[in-house]
Amino acid sequence: MRTGIVLSYNKEVKYGFIKDLNGQKIRFYNEDEMDYCAGDIVQFKIGVMKNRPLAINVILIAKKVDRYSSDC
Repeated sequence: MRTGIVLSYNKEVKYGFIKDLNGQKIRFYNEDEMDYCAGDIVQFKIGVMKNRPLAINVILIAKKVDRYSSDC
């Protein structure tokens, strides 16, 4: 499994981007009820969709900690 940081996530369409430890930007679709925030640390596997990498089986490892806000 790879590890990365959520760069962005759109809650309405359940779509976002992860930057892995190699610096690669990988998109993901969220089928679960989990809401991700930019800065969350995740683990994932790599799949392929339309000849491009896609993060699959995304697992939240650590939530972003923001002392000043309860939102993402």
